[in-house]
Amino acid sequence: PLPNSVVEYFQGALGPPPGGFPEPFRTNVLKGRPLKDGRPCFEGRPGAELPPYDFETAEKDLKEAYGDQRITFKEVLSHALYPQVFKDYLAFEKEYGTIETLPTHVFLRPMQVGEENLVNLGPGKDYYIRLANIDGFNKDLGTRTVTLEVNGEKWFIRTPDTVTTLESTSGGAAPKRRAKKDPTDKGSLGSPMPGVIVAVNVEEGDEVEEGQTLFKLSAMKMETELKAQVSGKVTKITVEVNDNVEGDDLLAEIVPE
Repeated sequence: PLPNSVVEYFQGALGPPPGGFPEPFRTNVLKGRPLKDGRPCFEGRPGAELPPYDFETAEKDLKEAYGDQRITFKEVLSHALYPQVFKDYLAFEKEYGTIETLPTHVFLRPMQVGEENLVNLGPGKDYYIRLANIDGFNKDLGTRTVTLEVNGEKWFIRTPDTVTTLESTSGGAAPKRRAKKDPTDKGSLGSPMPGVIVAVNVEEGDEVEEGQTLFKLSAMKMETELKAQVSGKVTKITVEVNDNVEGDDLLAEIVPE
């Protein structure tokens, strides 16, 4: 199989190259790989087919999803150019925080148990961080608990372990690592907090109304009703009763009417 970037290039997604595409190589690449509208490829400059971009609506939607303080025109432009990359970056930022002040060598090379590094977060904000321990792999959650000593104070942090997840044997059950909701999509329903699913009132294929209770979540000895944000058809359910979930874990996807 060819990478999507190669297929899209020969579909003309970057425009025609000087001298045209090599044949019959291009024809062979495009066999069985039409555009979404059924055409074999773009004709001319693909950007000419795009409708005008509504920056005002995009800014409103992004601020609603991520907050007024986080979104400037730079973020709106980034989302317009690379929507999925932008969403992935803000999801990373929400889970791990900003990492601009992290020393480059620490970001590129994971710390070893017993190693200590100095992190400066500004004038008078020096933190000596020592990796004290890494617990065993939690197969149910796909995480490990990491113990850090920050200026001598112990911090216990549960963090995802994607390496062990990828290296899990094909014969065993894959560790659970739930997808996160898309904050820009009202049909993407996520858990508002960590808890346990105690009721699932919907099935894939059901038509639901805005405000309809789809799940019940037990958290902090209280039950919370999770309601549909839009009316439409449920295309995906990712949880069952008694499943443990974390904040923002995807529970269901709804295609609006």
